[in-house]
Amino acid sequence: METKKKHIVVIGAGYGGITAVLRLAKQFSRQSEIQVHLVDKNNYHLLKTQLHEAATGKKQVAIPIDRLLRRYNIVFHLDEVTGIEPDRKFIHTEHGQLHFDILVLALGSQTNFYGIPGLSEHAFTLQSLRDVQGIHDHISKHCALAASEPNEQNRKAILRFVIGGGGLSGVELAAEIADLSARCTRSHRVNSAEAEIIIIEAGTSLLPHLGESLSERVKRELSEKGVTIMTDTKIISLSVDAVTLSSGKTLMTKTLVWTGGIQITDMFKESQIKTGGLGRILVDEYLRAVDYPFIYAVGDNALAINPITGKPVPTSAQFALQEGKLVADNIHATTVGTKCKPYAPSAMGEVVGLGRHLAAGWLALPFKKKLSFAGYMASLIGTAIQEKHIFQLRKLSRNWTMR
Repeated sequence: METKKKHIVVIGAGYGGITAVLRLAKQFSRQSEIQVHLVDKNNYHLLKTQLHEAATGKKQVAIPIDRLLRRYNIVFHLDEVTGIEPDRKFIHTEHGQLHFDILVLALGSQTNFYGIPGLSEHAFTLQSLRDVQGIHDHISKHCALAASEPNEQNRKAILRFVIGGGGLSGVELAAEIADLSARCTRSHRVNSAEAEIIIIEAGTSLLPHLGESLSERVKRELSEKGVTIMTDTKIISLSVDAVTLSSGKTLMTKTLVWTGGIQITDMFKESQIKTGGLGRILVDEYLRAVDYPFIYAVGDNALAINPITGKPVPTSAQFALQEGKLVADNIHATTVGTKCKPYAPSAMGEVVGLGRHLAAGWLALPFKKKLSFAGYMASLIGTAIQEKHIFQLRKLSRNWTMR
């Protein structure tokens, strides 16, 4: 490695990481003394906001990294980071170590099982490409198994699909599974009325941040799809064929998908980087780690504070994209000696997919107003939002045929 070069290393190819690395490469394309690196354990960018659709076979959600990076001088390391030494400016990976002058942490999050017995061993999760492939294959297989099961109670257990967690991911997945189970029971000539989709939510509401009116609309749409909602209910334990609830009830099931929480890697704490809630990195207004100004954090990894509300910025794709762009701009500004910009998060809206061309959500309007919507038009808006990210990736990567 050439010591005369300045090395900018981005860890993670999620929404924030891929935006940052492509923007950095574009900004420094004429400066040969700057080398941009990307490190990720997968050779693709995963569209995590669309995993619920991939789990039912409707979407391809992986964009190959080489198609995104091919027009830039970016060194891609297909490797998993195992440790960070901020004082020595080294990251450790499964295959060696890498020096950095500036580091961007965009590792995303992982599933938090909260120590619930049996959950990590027996539950499906919705975090990776492998997860969604496993969910789709499992549900399809169990619809087929139900066709040859003579016992009614056993059939119902086979066709009972439980989602643990009533947030955005849980709701969208439940709607998609309802559509998938209707299709696969029909194709296997199984009574679709025996299929059951249940959302178990520990809180009092599925989507409290959407507001009461939209939340009620979502509940009605799910109910019409045959989805049962249990709020104020916790999962106590899970076995290979049953889930035990805080109500004392036991549900016989072969399928539980856990979407009930996330956590950040312990690597940051082990590296002595200051962290806050959920293990997210404490950052200043420029998204720099408070104790290491040459380390930036974006997305789930950054405990960024909204300067207007004083509250942490939520972990969502739209904010990760904003942060990735800002970090790239601030790194460039620091390098060329211009002024950095503070982070001013902007919530543009939120859309909840409800399967079969249905959705509900809101869009931000001027003067802090909101436009709420539901139904077919909402699904078109949701699709437009998803395609906007793809368009931006094509624009940044200068590759209009990447998929």
